[in-house]
Amino acid sequence: MRKLNAQHGFTLVELMIGMALGIAALTALGSLVGYGVGVNVNLLKSARVNEESSVVLSLLQRDIRRAGYSGDTVAMLTDPAANPSDFSDSLVISAYTGEAAGSCILFSYDANDNGVLDSTGDSENFGYRLRGQTVEMRQNNLTCTQDGWLPLTDNSIVLVERLSFTMGQTLSNNIPTTSITINLQAELEANTDISRQFTTEVLVRNYDG
Repeated sequence: MRKLNAQHGFTLVELMIGMALGIAALTALGSLVGYGVGVNVNLLKSARVNEESSVVLSLLQRDIRRAGYSGDTVAMLTDPAANPSDFSDSLVISAYTGEAAGSCILFSYDANDNGVLDSTGDSENFGYRLRGQTVEMRQNNLTCTQDGWLPLTDNSIVLVERLSFTMGQTLSNNIPTTSITINLQAELEANTDISRQFTTEVLVRNYDG
């Protein structure tokens, strides 16, 4: 008759040790996954602030760079006394009431290349300002202190803590050169520790103010 070998299983102590090691491994894995998710969320939030700030800054740079431009440049250069520019001396730096000095800029340029400043319909008077942690765009020929500007940023998502414009002018061979330094600081509304700051200088080639 064939004799069966004795079978031995795990003891209670061994099972408890195995379960403890398994729970510890799962806890460590869960913590690692949670950390990874947290890092990804913060990266996405940071990217949101960076993206919105960069888009606004690019718009400001593009528009301010054109300040003073006129489609009637040839006539102005040929006989400047008889063909004064409607777009000269249009750069104004001011602020909305209660905001920091230099947080609003007004200017004009010849968007349709007809050499005439159009102030009705598709107005050629432009501007940007900071109001209530929101960057706003000028419309309807409004001044820096008037209401009715168009918001460009959403302060329920991104707070713009600083927007400033500083004008610099140099003279070379009796030719004036104007530049505008833009400083923009924004942070995430849900987490103000996530912030971005940008400083850039824009050369205004057509401005002769």
